[in-house]
Amino acid sequence: MLGFVGVLAVAGCAAKGEVVPINLIPVVQSSSQKPDAVVVVLPFEDGRAEPNTLGSRKHFWGGQSYFEIPGGQSGDAVAKAVSDYLKAKGWNVTMAKSADSMAQDRPDVILTGKILALAVDAESKFMKTEMVTKTKIAVQAKNAADDSTVRMTLNGAGSQSVVWFDAQDAEKLLNDVLGESMEKLTTDTKFDNKMLRLK
Repeated sequence: MLGFVGVLAVAGCAAKGEVVPINLIPVVQSSSQKPDAVVVVLPFEDGRAEPNTLGSRKHFWGGQSYFEIPGGQSGDAVAKAVSDYLKAKGWNVTMAKSADSMAQDRPDVILTGKILALAVDAESKFMKTEMVTKTKIAVQAKNAADDSTVRMTLNGAGSQSVVWFDAQDAEKLLNDVLGESMEKLTTDTKFDNKMLRLK
C-alpha cells in the first residue's frame, strides 16, 4: 500500500457541488522491454455498482464536490490508460473500439478488462485534507496463436494528506496508484513466440 505525506504551498478549492474532472495518466516506470507481438486493447467493462463515478470530496464547512472522468466513460478511459502505459513500456499496442474493428490490426494478443474498483475520495478537515484511493481492475489477455488466456487482477491503494487541497493532488494520487498496479502487467508476464504468458 502506498503512503504519502505532503505539504503543498499552492491553495486550490473546488466549489461545493462542483464536478471536478480527473484524468487517468498512470505514472510509468522505466523499461527496456521491446516485444514484437501486436497487442490490441478493447474498451473495458465497468463492473462497479455506480459506473462512471470516481468519488467525492467532503468540504470542511459542509457539502461535497465530485470527481469524474472527462466524458464519463470510465471503461474507455481505463482501457486507454492501460494502452498508453504499455506503449510507454515499449509494447506494440493499439486501441480498438470493438472486436469487429480490429481485424486489420491482426493482433497476436487481445487485451480486455473489467473495472471492479476505481475511486479517489477526499475529506477536508481543519488545516488538512485527507485523500484515499483504491483501484481494482481484472484484465484478460487472449493469445491468437493457441486461444490460451492469461488472467490477472491489478490491485492498488494509496493515501495522502495535504494542507491545501488542489484537484491535481487527487489526480496524482490516483495515477500513482494506477501506475504501480499496472506494473504487474509487465513484471509478472513475458512473451513467448508472440504469446503472452505468466512468468
